Amino acid sequence: MKSTVFIWIIITLLFVTTYGQETGGRAKYPFWGDYHKTPVSEIKKAVWIEKDTVIDGWDWSLPDFVEPSAKSNLCIARNFGLGKNKIEHLPEINFPANPVISHWVKWHELEPVEGEINFQPLIDNIKLAYEKGYGSIVRLHFSAIDFAPDWIKKYNIPIRKENKENPIKTNYDPGHPEFHKRYIKFIKALGESGIPHMKEVKGLFLGYASPSNGDEGIGPFPEKEADANDTIPHVIERIDTWAEACKGVEYKVFMGGLSNYGFSKGFGIRRGFVEMYLYHIPDEHIGQKLNENNYLVVDESNQVISNNLFQGEENEEYEEKWATDWRDFRFGRSTVSFPYRYFTANLRLLQMRCNYLLNNEFSLLPEMLAWVSLELGRTREDTPDAWCFLRESYIKNDGGRPVKNFERWIYQRDAPGYETTPVIKIEHPIQMWMVEPGKYYDFVARKGKKIGFDVDDKIFPDKEQKVTVKVSYYDGVKGNLKLVYQNSQGLQNQSVGTSGKDAVKTATFFVDAEFNENAFPHNFDFELHSEEEVPVFFVRLVNLKNYNNQKQ
Repeated sequence: MKSTVFIWIIITLLFVTTYGQETGGRAKYPFWGDYHKTPVSEIKKAVWIEKDTVIDGWDWSLPDFVEPSAKSNLCIARNFGLGKNKIEHLPEINFPANPVISHWVKWHELEPVEGEINFQPLIDNIKLAYEKGYGSIVRLHFSAIDFAPDWIKKYNIPIRKENKENPIKTNYDPGHPEFHKRYIKFIKALGESGIPHMKEVKGLFLGYASPSNGDEGIGPFPEKEADANDTIPHVIERIDTWAEACKGVEYKVFMGGLSNYGFSKGFGIRRGFVEMYLYHIPDEHIGQKLNENNYLVVDESNQVISNNLFQGEENEEYEEKWATDWRDFRFGRSTVSFPYRYFTANLRLLQMRCNYLLNNEFSLLPEMLAWVSLELGRTREDTPDAWCFLRESYIKNDGGRPVKNFERWIYQRDAPGYETTPVIKIEHPIQMWMVEPGKYYDFVARKGKKIGFDVDDKIFPDKEQKVTVKVSYYDGVKGNLKLVYQNSQGLQNQSVGTSGKDAVKTATFFVDAEFNENAFPHNFDFELHSEEEVPVFFVRLVNLKNYNNQKQ
């Protein structure tokens, strides 16, 4: 053990001296701070200030009365195996959250002898976590040869061929009759154990097999041929068996791959690579579309979104090791870009309407994580805010098709007299596979003399209401930025001056506004004006419809 610690210290020192300084350093990512890991136990939510104000940096505050959605699950720890030490030392959470721990348990740990399945250690751990204030995610692993029990070898089950060089895992063929029969028997026993119906259990993972670590997928076909998995009899039987085992709580089941048949049972899905924040664009299976003007839009009628099915992401590859040759420099040769990537990936997973997030046991942007916890699982019916990240990237499609904005119920659109230009280029530290070659960069703001916005009528109906408007802008262009809106007294405006300082600032305006599409051209609900074309990063509207009641 001591030698392992020593080796890790040496690796860390090599990282700091060899890879910790990238040419240009933080200057390439100036608005997201230094790389610093704040333990979850030290995280506090941003302070809500009840007056018009301008602050340095980003503003992730919400009123104190906002609590996490019942659908929100924030996973900040994993317990590998059936030991208790990890659970006994779970940190106290000091920001509004529904924290969960994910139990990664291998088949052989629960059924070391064929026919003798013992779920009690897992049940005990689930209950222990609940005593610590944590719900549980149950993630059982079967297919890899080191997941399965030794006794399975006597059935001579063939090894699955992996379509990947140097796979991390070697898997049995889950479709082989001998493997399949014992898998089905195990899942039936899982249902009989009562685990799926425990109030402490918030989710259960239904996977298949993959060359990576974790029974990924849902069937033998890759994701690009996902619909084909719904034609495979043993895949259908696996799904049916899970549905019966989780009868009445099917909403807790989340799949490792796409299956319309699984969706029809009420199952959700977990992807897991949002660190590559431009993936799944477009992807109609999860409601991600590009419209005719290249804005990334969400299909609210999509079954995953309209039914608020379990929808998970993993935003957790932020340790130093990911910028070393040990991990093939997956995210570059330095951690300086990590806070920017963490920021962008968090906004993307919320844009996708996720309700489950696997995070690290630390955060690079602690106040943002506290805000994300309050955003997970929200719908138009109960969201405390709506927002728009005014950005642009270019994907491999039609010669580098633009992808405009990450939006969550606020929609910025160009129109005659409201043309915008993407500005403030941020270089990618790596060449992501989905990005158009030669365009490995993002623009993270837009500028224009007038920028028009529409808001979702379900969140902000056509009547006068109290709203907080938060605008994050680039202070490096000296001038003025004006918020223009309407209320019963007619057109109103409030302004903030910019200093010319190279920094992000966020202005907050408390207003009585009526979002009437007849007030502005092109059916806009409100506008931002700037003769100097001050760049705008992020616009957020906080819904105060319950604010006065909560203050009384």
